[in-house]
Amino acid sequence: MEDTICVQLLDGDKTMYGNQRMWGAIGWGIMSIVSGVCVDWFSKGLEYKNYTPGFIISLICYFLDVYVVSTIKNVQTTEIKTGPSNVQKVLTKIRVLSFLFWVVAYGILLSFVWYFQFLYMEDISNIYHPETKPYIKTIQGLSLTIQCFGGEVPLFFLSNFIIKRVGHMNVLSLVFFAFTVRFFLYSIITNPVWVLPVEVLNGITYALAYSAVISYAAELAPVGAEGTLQGIVGTASEGIGVPIGSFIGGYLFKRFGSISSFSIFSYIAFAVCVIQTIANQLITRFSKNDIIKEEVSN
Repeated sequence: MEDTICVQLLDGDKTMYGNQRMWGAIGWGIMSIVSGVCVDWFSKGLEYKNYTPGFIISLICYFLDVYVVSTIKNVQTTEIKTGPSNVQKVLTKIRVLSFLFWVVAYGILLSFVWYFQFLYMEDISNIYHPETKPYIKTIQGLSLTIQCFGGEVPLFFLSNFIIKRVGHMNVLSLVFFAFTVRFFLYSIITNPVWVLPVEVLNGITYALAYSAVISYAAELAPVGAEGTLQGIVGTASEGIGVPIGSFIGGYLFKRFGSISSFSIFSYIAFAVCVIQTIANQLITRFSKNDIIKEEVSN
């Protein structure tokens, strides 16, 4: 429910979500490189990596998180409650159903990065550049730091500006194209160090995408049902899309290997991009459900 609470605390402009979420990216980016360096440092001379420093750092951060969250006052900004019928009406709208479908597709593509990028980096390190193995965790930690500071922080900061001018669904088209480019570059890289510049694209494939998805769900939701629709969106992305992507990615990695798998991923992302762009244009042109919230309220 953290995204719903965050949107409520913003009390007005839903597109400002990215500016708030930016601070999470800053914390993630700092601790990623710190954790990577610590793991490599404590693994010197060992056959396998010692991940104990990562668990200790994580535990400390969890305690700090609990303390900070306990100080936040969640104020319900509206007393209006929406019945199940209004939520059901929203879920019958073609624009909403289309949005949820593309959120599932986004979750599938996102899982390829979350769960298979590090395996891919270790593979190309072992195959092409074994000299990088002693500090591969530092490289991986640095890749997350670049994802955050080089990509997520500026795009979270600019997300409000971009979404207002481009539109939520057009942003998703851009996101799917960025996934295409990102996966293609992974498929031709042979040195894990060269993955680092590519990580700047995470600003589009995660920060901009996440801001658009969360703010659009808040705009579509009937008054009083924001939490319900946010929960449905979260389920579509991480409860449906990510598991499907994990299954597909695991099969492809085992069947074709990491490099070929990312080449296949790039074709999948491009196909999704083309289909989503066409579908979005058709829905925008022919759908009469432009003002969903007001229509449901009536």
